[in-house]
Amino acid sequence: MRSFSIFLIVSSLIFLVACGGGGTPAGVAITMSVSANPTTLNPGQSSTLTATLTNTSNTSVTWSIVSPSSSFGSLTSTTTNPTTYKAPTSVSQTTVVTIMATSAASSSVTATVQITVQSSSGTISLSPAAPQTVNLNGTLPVTATLNNTSNNSVTWSLASGSVGTLSNQAATSVTYNATAVGSATLTATSGSATQSLAITVLTSGAGSNVAGISVGSGPAPYPNGVFTSVLICPPGSTTNCQTVNGILVDTGSFGLRILGQAIPNLALTPVTYSDGSQMNECVQFVDGTFIWGPISTATISIGGETASGVPVQVIANSPFEPPSTCGPASSNPITPQELNGNGILGVGPEPFDCGLTCDVNGGLPLSELPALYYASCGSSSGCQVVYASCGAECNDSTPLQQVTNPVITFATDNNGTLISMAAPAGGVAPTASGTLTFGIGTQSNNGLTAATILPVPSEVDEFTTVFEGQTLLTSFIDSGSNGLFFPNWPGLTICSDNPSFYCPGSATALSAINEAGSVESTVNFTVDNADTLLASGDFAVNNLAGPAQAGSSPATCVNGNPPTGDCTFDFGFPFFYGQTIFTAIDGQSVPATAPAAPWFAY
Repeated sequence: MRSFSIFLIVSSLIFLVACGGGGTPAGVAITMSVSANPTTLNPGQSSTLTATLTNTSNTSVTWSIVSPSSSFGSLTSTTTNPTTYKAPTSVSQTTVVTIMATSAASSSVTATVQITVQSSSGTISLSPAAPQTVNLNGTLPVTATLNNTSNNSVTWSLASGSVGTLSNQAATSVTYNATAVGSATLTATSGSATQSLAITVLTSGAGSNVAGISVGSGPAPYPNGVFTSVLICPPGSTTNCQTVNGILVDTGSFGLRILGQAIPNLALTPVTYSDGSQMNECVQFVDGTFIWGPISTATISIGGETASGVPVQVIANSPFEPPSTCGPASSNPITPQELNGNGILGVGPEPFDCGLTCDVNGGLPLSELPALYYASCGSSSGCQVVYASCGAECNDSTPLQQVTNPVITFATDNNGTLISMAAPAGGVAPTASGTLTFGIGTQSNNGLTAATILPVPSEVDEFTTVFEGQTLLTSFIDSGSNGLFFPNWPGLTICSDNPSFYCPGSATALSAINEAGSVESTVNFTVDNADTLLASGDFAVNNLAGPAQAGSSPATCVNGNPPTGDCTFDFGFPFFYGQTIFTAIDGQSVPATAPAAPWFAY
């Protein structure tokens, strides 16, 4: 996974399994899982909780309500197995309740389950529910359905700063009118229940397979950070869903990673290991930071595209500390400001974030696995590196466990993406807007029009760039990097106040040659003074570049063997301005005129 932040200028049922000894033969650990039926309640309703233990004849447990407080609802008994949880009769907002079972055979063996309690005022479902794109002067009809409430109408409103107007407002329907290009948030309110719909108005090109993207948005915007919105639901649910804004669009990674605090009331289904414990993941970045959190399944929707029940990573929502092989907890971004967003949508050229490398069918012995997926975190020996299945595509009969690129699960537009972004006028602008289109050659709006196609090796996704006499063998295209990054050379000065960027005395025109097999493509680009570019505080910044290894001395990278510096050219988001970049996903069918995927094209 590429680092989306390596050169930033701005500094349902869930159960967890633990293991223990006590009352079992030496070396045989007790395991426990907890289930709840049902997992979603209205106020005053009840759910049956059952603890299942293995490797012990003592099936007694002690129950406790862990969060949001011990008094949020009640248990008919804290010592019987099964027991019953009853929700409060009045709930101001939808709340996820965590209940813990502790084994009587060993107090170190615990497991938790989560139950979602709906608001007393019910919930609202919108149709369409996922973020939408609309062409200028177009309209979008929206309807509301009220669930578990005596109310029969909603109030419609547009958030402050939204473009467009509303018409035909009725008790459960409204029409949105796209009167200007930009973004809007439409909200339906009934009592204390609310639901919102994100809308992007485009000059043209809107469609069910098109998502709006923008630079300068998100909870913690930074230069050239490009964001979108997604709808996230527990698998099978259409009512307990949440639209999350500020999701970084990243062609350098694969799969959705979402901050736990961005979805506090969604009880996603855990992805479990063979011993019943929940899978966790540690993804490390080259700047020393990492993200740690459990793997769960969710349904993800953008426009008319839906990925049902795919594994995602919930960042910083694990009850277990990151293992030492991951890094210190202080290096794990757990807020939107630290992550520079609410999550990452990885739409790169691979279907999974590790593929056969981490699958048991990949051939690696357990001792040589990447320190990426972990399980058995509740055991006495702590989190263990484990195999993670990439399912049928890896000839693995085990259910899918790896974080998955959601695009491959779409019904039709599942072979790749197009990112189009207009260049900021004059090189810098407060914001910039564009589109993320799903599918290549599957609809009239995603035909393959690129002049250059660069095939890349499967699971490596890198090509060769020749730049200033250096052969950079590990180059890539990455919308998640906010500049062009390449080995330092004497022709450019590194900024004295920020060694992550170049500060030449004047704008410097350069060129490089991208090579992949028999394909050669000359890329012309300009590097400008970062201090000057960023002085205005604008977020859409063309011509921003820096050394691939921040602060490094000039590199001599010959035939891929650099004594100093990195032997790579990272074509970050400035490369996307003013053109359309195609990313074809490994293993997916592509137009007959194109080579087999994976590849980049522009």
